[in-house]
Amino acid sequence: MTDYNSAEFTAIFIQLLIVLIVARRSYFMAQGVPYSGARLAVLPALILVLWTVVELESTLLTPWALPYLIALDVSIVVVTALVFTPVAERMTQVTRDPSGGGSYRIGFALAALFVGAFIVRLAVAVALFPSSLEFGTPPGGYPPVQQQLVLAVIDAIFSLSAGLVLARSIGIRRKWKSAQLGARSGGIQ
Repeated sequence: MTDYNSAEFTAIFIQLLIVLIVARRSYFMAQGVPYSGARLAVLPALILVLWTVVELESTLLTPWALPYLIALDVSIVVVTALVFTPVAERMTQVTRDPSGGGSYRIGFALAALFVGAFIVRLAVAVALFPSSLEFGTPPGGYPPVQQQLVLAVIDAIFSLSAGLVLARSIGIRRKWKSAQLGARSGGIQ
């Protein structure tokens, strides 16, 4: 078993808090929540900021990551968002009220997919390379090549998660807009 230092425990604790927040948010979205454009924009923005920080951090641990792994991770985010946006749109149910407000809910599978990808990423990191969760360059130079490869996998899974949350927000927004257009034209969605 790996011996964890206090910085690693702190990093793991912070990541677990993020998992709990994401799981709670996903659960409520699967149950139904009031529509808020700001809420749909804030979560992907925060995840993308965290993703960017992690990508920049990875370049300190894997000097060969620029531009190869960064380009791969960016493409994973973009392709995931493009592929899953229509899926998120189809899995979203919108309920509109006469005042123009309303709520939406997403399918449980979509919520579970995002939370699952985030948890798999954390589990791989904790099991195989816990110091990758810390910020800053580790003492003693670069990690061994095996840990650098694990870091590349961890970053790819996080890129998948970031793409999924982006797709989810875009898909919900599209569904909301189409329901709004349908309500204006007399149809109900």
